[in-house]
Amino acid sequence: MFPNKIGDTWLYQVNDTLVNRVTNEKQITQYNMTVSVIRSIQLEGAIPANMWVYSSVAGTDTNYVFEAGDTVRFIGNRQYLSPITKQYIIPLQLHNSWPYDQNSYQNVMVDLKENITVQQHDYENAFHIAGYSGMPDGMVFISEWIAPNVGVVKRYSNASGMIIQQFHITGWTLINYHLE
Repeated sequence: MFPNKIGDTWLYQVNDTLVNRVTNEKQITQYNMTVSVIRSIQLEGAIPANMWVYSSVAGTDTNYVFEAGDTVRFIGNRQYLSPITKQYIIPLQLHNSWPYDQNSYQNVMVDLKENITVQQHDYENAFHIAGYSGMPDGMVFISEWIAPNVGVVKRYSNASGMIIQQFHITGWTLINYHLE
């Protein structure tokens, strides 16, 4: 259901907007981002994980992805107990909810399951996840569409809160993908 094999690759169009909280000035950029599962590693505690690399003109980032029971977890460094950047309870099911990341004060919830079209590609039985991660003064609204055996096909996040100097709004749209 949730792809995570070496060689899996997704190409997204990203709309990236920074909004200055004080001046309301916006900086809008659009670019393509490639997400690639490049190799397997052992996390602290001999936990097997795969390395996901996110590459774009905006830079490169890495997550380590592993399963713990019914949960797929993404962490930002190689230590098993490092902060979770996001997680999914699998299999995805309507009305399931969970904390999106380690610091979530609210849960995200699977609120829809339907066929959707993204970039002229049809995805059957896609799940919509919506909710908040983070804390009240620094929260992020999350809206994601996840298609079975494909992964994230559409993503929107909007960071807001009193401790955030610039609101960061991003939208990802899947252009194409290759799964092993």
